[in-house]
Amino acid sequence: MRFLLRVIGLFVALYAGLSMVRRLLAALAPAGHVTGATADSAGHLVKDPVCGTYVPEATALHAGDQFFCSEDCRHKWVATRL
Repeated sequence: MRFLLRVIGLFVALYAGLSMVRRLLAALAPAGHVTGATADSAGHLVKDPVCGTYVPEATALHAGDQFFCSEDCRHKWVATRL
């Protein structure tokens, strides 16, 4: 019985820890990055070629036919094209 309670306690602690990490990562995400968005909630999503983040086309930055999540990613992409 003690073993079962310890296993359950371990799972509860892991779940709480993962939830806390997920919230921390969401809070630390750079401005412009979409976390946990779906096509229904964010509109048409496009993929940033630099970091792979999906961002709503309506709010994405762009250069030519490429879309970016942030100014930093756009600068990195433009710098590789020079």
